Amino acid sequence: MAYRFIAFDVDGTLLDTEKSELTNLGELVYEETGRRFSWEELLPTFGMTGPDALRYLGCTSEQVALLRPRWHERSMAGVTTVPLFDGLAGTLEALCAAGIGMGIVTSRGKPTVERCVAARGWERYFPVRVTQQDTAAHKPDPAPLLLCLEWAGVSPAEALYVGDSPFDMECAANAGVDSALALWGTRQPGLACTHRLAQPADLLKLI
Repeated sequence: MAYRFIAFDVDGTLLDTEKSELTNLGELVYEETGRRFSWEELLPTFGMTGPDALRYLGCTSEQVALLRPRWHERSMAGVTTVPLFDGLAGTLEALCAAGIGMGIVTSRGKPTVERCVAARGWERYFPVRVTQQDTAAHKPDPAPLLLCLEWAGVSPAEALYVGDSPFDMECAANAGVDSALALWGTRQPGLACTHRLAQPADLLKLI
């Protein structure tokens, strides 16, 4: 199958943010609640929306309301400096040169995504960007990915979704879209998917 459009998750797929995001989350929850979570306990939250992650860790509605903007502030500060995965920059340029449409489908908030895209000069790569605020339902619900395809003007059969988490792979399956598991960012290489990619350049074999 040759794809016309490729949508990407952000954390763990484009940006190597796992360490910074989970460290910030753990520190904030500890400061507010006095509860210290292990790395293994924090890992399942990677890829969730901020409120869902905080609720997963047992925060009350009041604590979620208090911590969400503080976590957002820390995330905004770091999103322009965290590293890309090796080989990603060249792959994005090659896909763009080949005329492949690209977009972002993420559970991150819109301000953070827009700041990241602007700081890295990614506007020409990702003219279509679906963020947390764009849909009421979030991954693994298919709504964010389907909205991305609607905005891009492509059908599910023409598209591929690249991600690293169960949320991403299930979102793609629920949307009727082929999935590609980013082995460079996932901790679960056995997830059900259409393609397994050892490195970003492997995407070029699919177009």
